[in-house]
Amino acid sequence: MDWSQLQQLVDWGTVPDWFGAVGSIASVLFVYLGLRREIRSRRSDELRARATQARLVSAVAEVRGSSVVRIVVSNESDAPVLDLAATPCLPPPGDGTGPAVELAAPKQVRRIHGRENHELFVTLAAGRSLTPADGVSVELIFTDHDGNRWRRSGAGQPEPAD
Repeated sequence: MDWSQLQQLVDWGTVPDWFGAVGSIASVLFVYLGLRREIRSRRSDELRARATQARLVSAVAEVRGSSVVRIVVSNESDAPVLDLAATPCLPPPGDGTGPAVELAAPKQVRRIHGRENHELFVTLAAGRSLTPADGVSVELIFTDHDGNRWRRSGAGQPEPAD
């Protein structure tokens, strides 16, 4: 079959038809991208609202001697936090992009009431020693009063725990 015969068999439409088709596709794409942006924004707002109590839970670590870390967990919210696990950590070695180095097994606390502090003492594993100059941070994993599980590393923002 010759190309000229194929052109005669196929109806390519008119210029207004092409403009209408392109306009329809563009409007569908525009609506889709706007909807996707709105969904992301709402998810972000929802997570920020859920994390209100989690942002009020923090921990500070202090090296005592060479093998003991004192951790003070503060719950500045009005509601209790439950099933808290506090793990003392050192910053990642090298360029700082890897995972933090855990110094000991997590210390468990069943409940910390609102507006209370809880003090924990963690003994490091045998063979480990620290100085007060070591930058010890604390990783917290806990459940808020709404039943959401959170992870907070050092002074960072809380993130949903898996």
